[in-house]
Amino acid sequence: MKNPLEQFFPAETRNDGVYIKVERAVKESLQADVVIRAVNTSTVMNFDREKFREIFSRARGVFEKIGPPFEYYDENIEKYVNISIAPLKASIKIAEDYILNGKKPSIAQLLFLLNRKGVVHGIDNGMLNRIAVESMYGRYIDVAFATPPENGSDARMELKIALSPDIKPKLRGDGSVDYRSIQTFTSVSKGDLLAVKYPPEPGKPGTTVTGEPIASQPGKDINLPAGRNTDLSSDGTQLFASTTGIVFFENSVLTVAELLHVNKDVDFSVGNIKYTGDVMVSGNVRPGFTIEAEGSIHIKGEVESATITSRAGQVTIDRGVVGKGDTIISAKQGVTISFAQDAHLHTEGVLFFEKYLLHCKASCGSIEARGTPGSIVGGEARAEKSIVVKQCGSDKGVATKVSIFDKNKTIVSEKIKELAQLHERLTGELAPIERQLKTKAKLMKLAGEDLTDRNREEVKKWVDAYNEMKKKISYVEGKIKELKVTLNNPGNLDGVIQVLDQCFPGTTISLYDVSMPINSICINKRFLFKNQLVTIEGQSHHGQEK
Repeated sequence: MKNPLEQFFPAETRNDGVYIKVERAVKESLQADVVIRAVNTSTVMNFDREKFREIFSRARGVFEKIGPPFEYYDENIEKYVNISIAPLKASIKIAEDYILNGKKPSIAQLLFLLNRKGVVHGIDNGMLNRIAVESMYGRYIDVAFATPPENGSDARMELKIALSPDIKPKLRGDGSVDYRSIQTFTSVSKGDLLAVKYPPEPGKPGTTVTGEPIASQPGKDINLPAGRNTDLSSDGTQLFASTTGIVFFENSVLTVAELLHVNKDVDFSVGNIKYTGDVMVSGNVRPGFTIEAEGSIHIKGEVESATITSRAGQVTIDRGVVGKGDTIISAKQGVTISFAQDAHLHTEGVLFFEKYLLHCKASCGSIEARGTPGSIVGGEARAEKSIVVKQCGSDKGVATKVSIFDKNKTIVSEKIKELAQLHERLTGELAPIERQLKTKAKLMKLAGEDLTDRNREEVKKWVDAYNEMKKKISYVEGKIKELKVTLNNPGNLDGVIQVLDQCFPGTTISLYDVSMPINSICINKRFLFKNQLVTIEGQSHHGQEK
């Protein structure tokens, strides 16, 4: 059979293969693809197209081998071989008489026939080999398979905040569990990332046995659940909080609420609350629970043996506070309550109360009774600026202390105490250094001129340590001296205690550590501090200094 390459340039079939000679002039006037198409339409079964392209592109003008001798397809095989083609598979059936006549198809012939019929993808060469070797005939055998498409993955959302917290209770040190530690609210700050969307994947198309693409199904897209007080990024893949608040799902969208509203009691079903914004509780706060907030806290019910802390706002409790000495109400800007019993109350602002403070310990900027009876009975109530109440103590002589304190003096006294403790520690650290120096001095005296450089270096190290420690001690002593001067020169001591109704015996009135016991009932009195004396409505009382 004539070599199809001979029509383009010199070609020779030798014992070891097919050779061609491509001149540069031929290369410039002829395209490689034209030659390849001509060979493809011939019956050559083993044409190495890549090797041909390599030699053609070089165009050296000498004979070069492009592959083994050509094998030619026998078209008579098509009388005995049937091919069934569907998009997803192709099958071959060889007639019995072809095998009975002693003929066997080669793999190359079967491959060529499949390609000739348009089957170009997913061919099972192993099965073609079995058909050729084992003479399988008389039935259709699957020899090519489509590659199925891979559908794309759906878009997915990843929450960046914990909306399903671990509901396991906290283990106490004694092995018991604290069910109040269960946290059911998630707070966020403005700008916090709430959720991220990972876009859908387009999928990967498949291929039929005839090389046609099989479309894949792209993944389904989603929209991030943007609700109130949330912002979507421009590409819709990130969701942010646009304000500080609590985050939760509301009608299937993420919502940030600036006010945390607990429409029930704070109990085991709610757990302790720690929140960055404002908190409102419509019910009561049950014993042992805690509310901590950066903003204000408003409790419409009562508080019983609990801890309420507003770090930057106010605390308002409509129905009062009942404790057993274990209740703490604390707020930066102020506290407003109906009444309080056996509780600790702290604020830098004003403590307003309606009915009474009974056996409480209060430390505030000011204290003011707004209602009736507006009394302080038992315990101790301290204020930095003023205390205005209707009644102090009771007709039963309950020990009650009402006092004005110098906040700056308290701060300075605490600082002096801390520095005194530091001075004691530094002095204790100085003692072993002094002992080491004395020991080294004796050794130096004994060594005389035989003292080594190493000994001198060691002595210098201890001298430096001694001098550094003395410097620290001197600094602390100087600061203590400065602070004591401040204590002896107080600022404005213009605080006032005013009892609008009765002040009963058993009450002690104290202004800036000068105390006055009340020995008989006095009515509508105003207590001031002037010239180191307690003054009552124009009367001076030297009182008792602490």
